[in-house]
Amino acid sequence: MKQLILLSMVLIFLISCGEDTRITNDSVQNDSLAVNIKTVIGEAKVIEPVRDEEVVVLEKDGIKLTEIKAESSKAELALNTNQFKEGKNHLTFSVNGMSDYNISYLANNYFLSQFSSDVFEMEFLYGNNVFLAFLTDKNNMAIKSNKGSVLKNAVVGEIENMFDMNQPHLFYYLPKSIGVEPILDFYLVNTTLNENGNKVKVTINQTEFIIKKWAAYQISGLPKPDNTIRIQLIDKDGNLIDGPFNDSGERSFSLINTAS
Repeated sequence: MKQLILLSMVLIFLISCGEDTRITNDSVQNDSLAVNIKTVIGEAKVIEPVRDEEVVVLEKDGIKLTEIKAESSKAELALNTNQFKEGKNHLTFSVNGMSDYNISYLANNYFLSQFSSDVFEMEFLYGNNVFLAFLTDKNNMAIKSNKGSVLKNAVVGEIENMFDMNQPHLFYYLPKSIGVEPILDFYLVNTTLNENGNKVKVTINQTEFIIKKWAAYQISGLPKPDNTIRIQLIDKDGNLIDGPFNDSGERSFSLINTAS
C-alpha cells in the first residue's frame, strides 16, 4: 500500500503546477497535434564532498553504516541531446575521463534505469519529467564529481514547471529493492552536508541515523531479510528542506539469502 501511495505522489508530480522559471520551447514544427515541450534551464550544482582519511561508522540498534571510500574521479558526463518530445526520446551522452562506467538514470526520483552505453531511449510523459543522469563506477557507486551528472526537467504539455533547479535536492539511489550486501547511496544537488549545516536523516526500519558526510555506506547488522528505508534532507535544526524529492518516502528492500 505504501508503494502505491508513493507511486501516486509521483504521478501527481507529473501533472502538477509550481514555480515559474526560465524555459525554452521545443515544440514540433508543422504538426497541429504536436505537444509543446519546455526544457527548464537553471544553475544545478554538485558540490564535491571533501576527501579525507576518516571512515565514518554509525551504529545503532545493531545496525551499522560504514563509509565506503570512493576512488578519486574527475569524470565528466554531458548530454548531447537538446530537444525532447512526448513519448520515446533518443538520448546521447558523452563521457570523458572514465572508461569503466555505467550511467544511472533517475526519472522523477522514482524509476531507476542503468546503462553501460552512452546512448539509450527514455520515455517522457505529459507533465514534469525531471531526470538525473549520473556516472557510477565499477562497484556501482555514484561518482560524486561536479561534472559527473546531468539534471534537467522536460515539461510536456501546457502546464507550469514545478521544479526549482536552484534549490537543494536529494535523490534516492541505493539500496535497490533486492540485494546481497545493501549499500546506502544518494545524490545531492545544490547542497553539501556538514556538522553545522544540512544533513541527511536515514531511517532503516525504525532506527534513525543522521548523515553528516556525503558518501556511500555499507549497511550491515540487519536482523531480518525484509527491510524499509527512508532518506530525508534536513536543515541544521532538523527540519525537512522543501523540495519534491527531499523525502524519499518509505522504500522496501530485501536481502538475498546466499546460504547453501
